[in-house]
Amino acid sequence: MMRVVTIAGFALCALAMLVLVIASRRDRNRVVPFGRLLDDVMLSRAARITLVLFWWWLAWHFLVTPPA
Repeated sequence: MMRVVTIAGFALCALAMLVLVIASRRDRNRVVPFGRLLDDVMLSRAARITLVLFWWWLAWHFLVTPPA
């Protein structure tokens, strides 16, 4: 049951990201475009390391099969 809740939470985050990307393309004055946001985030070394660790954690929890 908790796995379903976790996956639903990540799906909700992905949906929110998609909505922000669409909103940024429709009205450029309201939301910063996703590409510019990533450019600003990637300037910081700490942010790059955090993103790598986040992707590693995500892959570990969803792609690694539990031992039998």
